[in-house]
Amino acid sequence: MSEAQRSPNVTERRVPRWMWVALILSLGLNLLVVGVVASAAWHFRSHGPDFQGRLSAYLDTLPPERTSTLKRIVERHQPELRPLRQEIRQMRRDAAELFAADPLDKEALANTHARLMDAEVRIRQGYAQFMTELAEKMTAEERRGFIEWRERHRPWSRRANVASGQEAR
Repeated sequence: MSEAQRSPNVTERRVPRWMWVALILSLGLNLLVVGVVASAAWHFRSHGPDFQGRLSAYLDTLPPERTSTLKRIVERHQPELRPLRQEIRQMRRDAAELFAADPLDKEALANTHARLMDAEVRIRQGYAQFMTELAEKMTAEERRGFIEWRERHRPWSRRANVASGQEAR
């Protein structure tokens, strides 16, 4: 008698089955997106695209006094190399847009590629000056150590496997 009696004219509302399916699919897609974003962030962080970032990571393995001395050289060259990298990225985007445009503007595409090659030569010259100055301040052991460290920490590639003797036949 203490139990509540259901009135015969009260209908029980249930969530339709398709809503449960949609909820589960939505949850699955959200988890997939989160996983892809997290994976990309991890990959980008651990396989940084920037040579100076990889070099700085190696320098962090050296004794603190050597790290600070060599990082000052890196910091001194960053302001001249960063704008060149940005210029190259922008020119590559411009070249891609011109390449995909209809109708094709052959002259504009050729000019963009010529400017891109010029910028790439300038950045290579900047890196050459930078690496020469850095190599001059590093010991022979540090230079050899960097080459070995770079090969071990390179994103997976055939070259990295060949260097470590792990190439599959």
